[in-house]
Amino acid sequence: MKIIQITSLSLLALVFILMLILIFGFFRPALENINMLVATFNDIIVLPANDSALYISSTEIPLIQESPYTPVVSDPHDPVYSPQFFPNTIEITTQFYIPPLDLRGYHLDHFEAEAWFLQRINYHRNAYGIHPYILYIPAVVTSIEHSLDMRDNDFSGNAASDGRAHQVRHHRWMGYRRTKITSTSNSTHDVEGPLTQQKANEFIDDIFSRDNFHDFLMNPTYYYIGIGFSVQENGRGRLSITMASVSGERAAHHARTPDEREQHRLEYLERVRAERGWVPPPVSE
Repeated sequence: MKIIQITSLSLLALVFILMLILIFGFFRPALENINMLVATFNDIIVLPANDSALYISSTEIPLIQESPYTPVVSDPHDPVYSPQFFPNTIEITTQFYIPPLDLRGYHLDHFEAEAWFLQRINYHRNAYGIHPYILYIPAVVTSIEHSLDMRDNDFSGNAASDGRAHQVRHHRWMGYRRTKITSTSNSTHDVEGPLTQQKANEFIDDIFSRDNFHDFLMNPTYYYIGIGFSVQENGRGRLSITMASVSGERAAHHARTPDEREQHRLEYLERVRAERGWVPPPVSE
C-alpha cells in the first residue's frame, strides 16, 4: 500500500511538471516579448555530394523568418527552396535575440517598425515603377546589428564601429562568397516620443527626398531588403537598410566600370518598368 501511495504521488508530481511545461511553452513567446524579441531562422545548407566531411557553405544560405508580422519568404530566384530537392542537405534552426531597441524605455517592436518602414519604402518603389522589396533575413539581421552598433557607439555611417567596411560586415550573415550584390544605406533621425507609423513614413519620405539615398533605394538591381531601427537615450534614431540583388549578379557587377554600372541600371529600370506596365504620373503644373 505504501508503494502504491508513493507511485501515485510521483505520477501526480509528473503530471504537474508536464502541465507547467505545457503552460510555459504556450505563454513563452509572450513572456519573451516583455524583455526581448526572438526571431527564429531555418538555415538550409547544401553539402557537396562527394564530401565525406561536414562542410558548411558560406555562399547563399536562405533564411526563413517566423514572426507575427513578417511572412515567410524564400528566394524565388534560387533553385533551392527546401531540403527535399537535395538529399544531401541539412537543416539547422537557430535563434537571433533582439534586445530592447529604444533606450528611452518606449515600446519599440522590431517587426512592427520593420513593417512600417518597408510599407513606405515600397510605396515609393511602386510610384517609381519598379518591383517592391522583399525581406531577406540575412539582410534583416545585418541591419539590426548595424543599427544597434550605431546606437551604442553614437555614430552614423556605412562602416562598423570597429572599422569594418559594409561589405565586410555583410560577410557575417550573407557569406563572403555570396553571389548577390549587396549595399547599404544608413541615416539618423530625431525621434520625439515613441516611434509611430506616421514618424516612420516621415523618415522614409525624408530619405527619398535626398538624391544619393533615392538612387540607392530605387535601384532595380536590388530585390531584397533588411531594415533595422533603434533609438539612443537622446532620441537619435539609427536606421540601417541593407539591400541585396538576386543570386548570380555579383561577379558581373564587380566587372563593370562605374559608367557601365549606371548604363546597366538605366536599362534594367526601363525593362522592369515595361514589364510592370508602369505609366509615368502626370506632371503637375
